[in-house]
Amino acid sequence: MGMGMGMGGGFGGRGGGGGGGRRWEMRELAKQEHLDWGIMRRASKSFMPYWRKALIVSVLLLITSAGGALPAWLTQRIIDDGIMKDQFSVVIWLTSALIVIALVTGLFGVLQTWLSNAVAQDVMADYRLSLFTHIQRQTVNFFASRQSGDLVSRVMNDVTAIQSVITTTLMGLASNVLVILTTLALMFEMNWKMTVLSLVVVPAFVLPTQRVGGVRQKLQGQIQQRLSTLTVQLSEQFGVSGALLTRIFSREQTEIQKFSQVNRELRNLQVRQTLVGRWLFMWIGMFSSIGPALLWGYGGWLVIHHQMQLGTIVAFTGLLSRLYSPLGQLAQMHVNLLSSIALFRRIFAVLDVEPDVQDGPITIAEGSVKGRICLEDVSFAYGASASNEPAVVLRDVNLTIEPGQVIALVGPSGAGKTTLLNLIPRFSDPLTGRILIDDHASKSLTLSSLRGQMGLVPQDPFFFHDTIYNNLLFARDDATQEEIEAACKAAQIHEMIRGLPEGYDTVVGERGYRLSGGERQRLAIARVLLRAPRIVLLDEATSALDTLVERQIQEALTVLMKGRTAIVIAHRLSTILTADNIVVLEGGRIAAQGRHAELLETSSLYRQLYEAQFAVQSEMAEQVVAE
Repeated sequence: MGMGMGMGGGFGGRGGGGGGGRRWEMRELAKQEHLDWGIMRRASKSFMPYWRKALIVSVLLLITSAGGALPAWLTQRIIDDGIMKDQFSVVIWLTSALIVIALVTGLFGVLQTWLSNAVAQDVMADYRLSLFTHIQRQTVNFFASRQSGDLVSRVMNDVTAIQSVITTTLMGLASNVLVILTTLALMFEMNWKMTVLSLVVVPAFVLPTQRVGGVRQKLQGQIQQRLSTLTVQLSEQFGVSGALLTRIFSREQTEIQKFSQVNRELRNLQVRQTLVGRWLFMWIGMFSSIGPALLWGYGGWLVIHHQMQLGTIVAFTGLLSRLYSPLGQLAQMHVNLLSSIALFRRIFAVLDVEPDVQDGPITIAEGSVKGRICLEDVSFAYGASASNEPAVVLRDVNLTIEPGQVIALVGPSGAGKTTLLNLIPRFSDPLTGRILIDDHASKSLTLSSLRGQMGLVPQDPFFFHDTIYNNLLFARDDATQEEIEAACKAAQIHEMIRGLPEGYDTVVGERGYRLSGGERQRLAIARVLLRAPRIVLLDEATSALDTLVERQIQEALTVLMKGRTAIVIAHRLSTILTADNIVVLEGGRIAAQGRHAELLETSSLYRQLYEAQFAVQSEMAEQVVAE
């Protein structure tokens, strides 16, 4: 996991019925969408790894389609060659064939259903893995600009929703096309004039579907957006931090109302999507009855005038339902196919986001660097201001940190301290300039090998809802119990853990909520110690800590930074007093640097910061000693 030590921390409308519903639908039909073949071609590539299974499914579909058409032909033979000619043996033989065909077709149908669902689940699993892997490659800025619940919704809800596209729509499309082709082939072989008459009503099945599909495509996108909104709210409200904030400000009822509104909009949209096209399918149903009526009228005339046998017209009426049913389903599938485009667009919208930071070609072993860090003319900008100009955070920073040195970063809020710290492990890349680790440009290194040299203790350490033991293993999954305990002893937290009822098997709660602020910070230090990096990045906690806890943390930090290169965003007086070099940042530039005593004499900004922040700590410490 690269740094492996807790980097996840700091850093619609109303549904209408009757005439109103119809008027709304007709207005929406005017805003039709078209099939996006680029999206569909891209989506179809997801089947390529499973082409063998897909080929078998296609063969099975062909067999079942042909097997479904044969009973009509056998029925014709039973009537014309058996019943009408008093040949009971022919009737027995052909009815037996009907039973065998039904059995074989059913077995092949079960196999085809199993294989098609297996392909669907494979494709869904691939999309979920691709999305998760791609999101894992993104920088911190990617997550800072997006809601986690929306990303969860795309990985889970959107991918799950495409199952019906694969199993029902695409497989159904192939099945129905084969059924239509085999049925037409048999119908033309039996009587081409009757077949042409049967096809007269086919345009009524096809023409309206494009317009209905456009509406359903738009509704599908709106449905997925509402699902995403609900997922975001659930993830925020069901987390400890969100739950606390909601309750302290008594916003429970407001949140319920927000959820209720979106939930109602989702319900209305789903009802609309179900009802869109009801006029189309009523139309299709009407013409499904007209076709057989025309067939019986014309066919009856031919039978009466001895131009066609009775078995043929009976078989034709059976084949007609076999022809019209898949045509109606094809119309529905075309609508579903259009609506599925919205799902794939949402999935591809995430997959198309290129990570801001790319892997370099060089891999170096963990612990192989000495720890020298050099920033050469480094500038950084992110976002955009109202004038569309980059918001510059760092400007022409030049800084050299020798192996084993402790560097303290101080400066007013917004001076660029956290940004500078984040550039070292390449959470972001400089706009200009470069950063060297020993003699390696950081951009030339793979991200995992670069971050493998580093450890981070963020201001608000993150812990998974898991045991203390497993949270520590996140730093190094091959660590032994003895190594874990040694790291915790060095971090001044082993005795506290041992005093818990379940010891290292204690579950820390979401984000480590069951631990105090000082305990979380010491546990984060233990996690970095277990990693044993050459470079330590530390954003000291600003929360008020009692003297004993602060002393324990300081002792743990002393162990952590000993013999390592350390860059510290300093909030404690003890840190700046012991630092080898203090870097004073102002407006994204280095305003001054040096030791504490020197900067008090030479830098007015540092002196102001010291008097406003660190001198207060000194007075508090003196007061505690006096008491």
